[in-house]
Amino acid sequence: MRTSAGRVAAICVVLLGLTACGDQGSSRTATDPPSTGSPSTASSSTPAAAREGCPYLTQDEVSEAVGAQTIETAGTVHACFFDPVANGGPSVMLSRVDVQIDPTDYAIQTRALCKGDVTDVDAGDQAFACVMALGPQGQLYEGRVLITVNVNGAADDAAGIEAAADLIREVTIPPAA
Repeated sequence: MRTSAGRVAAICVVLLGLTACGDQGSSRTATDPPSTGSPSTASSSTPAAAREGCPYLTQDEVSEAVGAQTIETAGTVHACFFDPVANGGPSVMLSRVDVQIDPTDYAIQTRALCKGDVTDVDAGDQAFACVMALGPQGQLYEGRVLITVNVNGAADDAAGIEAAADLIREVTIPPAA
């Protein structure tokens, strides 16, 4: 398993985002937006334990999206890491945040942080991929759940955006506990 300044920075950004978004233990209220009715719609801030490891993506899905064999090096309901098996190839970090402000406003403001073109992705309530501060990233909003997928070390930004978009399409949000 490799560690890098990029991964540490990514973790710090995720942790700062969790802090900025409020109490993560609260569940949906009557004022929350209605679910879309899709099987992967999250209805509370705590997903049910499905399988050991990353509940959102499989190692095979990540490997196919990035075009290189990967291994899951960490996976929980809050964050997952996939690293290349050989030296070379992209690493992927997925994180989950339960947004405590209006998710539509949050998505609009986050999208505005994209550098350059934005690729819309047909998934969830809203989804897109672009280059952000940490590089190519995809974001999936479903109810109050935000799934962020960062792709680090792709051949170029376009390949990273494509991989992030592919991964966002594959994300499965486990049903609530």
